[in-house]
Amino acid sequence: MDDYISLVVDGSPPSISSAGQDRLSTLAAVFGRAFIDEPMMRWPMGETPDPTEQFTRCFTYFLEIALALGIVWEAGTAFGAAVWIPPGHLDDWDSHPWNQPRIHALTDDGGCRYDTFWQWVGAHGPSHELWQLDSIAVDPSVQRRGFGGALIEAGLDRARADGVGAFLSTGTEHNVSIYEKHGFHVVERAKAPNDGPLIWFMRWDP
Repeated sequence: MDDYISLVVDGSPPSISSAGQDRLSTLAAVFGRAFIDEPMMRWPMGETPDPTEQFTRCFTYFLEIALALGIVWEAGTAFGAAVWIPPGHLDDWDSHPWNQPRIHALTDDGGCRYDTFWQWVGAHGPSHELWQLDSIAVDPSVQRRGFGGALIEAGLDRARADGVGAFLSTGTEHNVSIYEKHGFHVVERAKAPNDGPLIWFMRWDP
């Protein structure tokens, strides 16, 4: 925790770096712990005896692809991580990294609810000229210490450099005010089909 101690002592911002494939297991575990109460994971994945293990495996499969694409950013040493998808990147994929049979196999219904939910989310998604904050997580042990904000700003810096906006979605109402502090605003608030969770779609413009 040396990086965290340094942050507290001297007030310096946490370092943000591009994460390599050697960070797979460590960062998947961070996401698994951080997403334990996130409706956008809990609802489409369904009931499970151990959601932390389920989500860690899910993020392991996703990050295997995302890390290789160079779109994962790490705060300090595994204090948090974010997946920022650059404009146009979605066009490069035959199939989105979240769309994998082995992720479907982790759900309680073979992926039916998962596919319906994410197709609905995708229909509310951005045009490809925007940066997209796909996923962001801060380890529960160091939340509210600035790591999430640093990861958000790291992506927004790239959006500013490109002169384009950014987009995200969240199923946690508390997160809305956090993103608003960084300049995002709600463009739509909608309830997912089949009695799914309430989702906030948010946009940031330079």
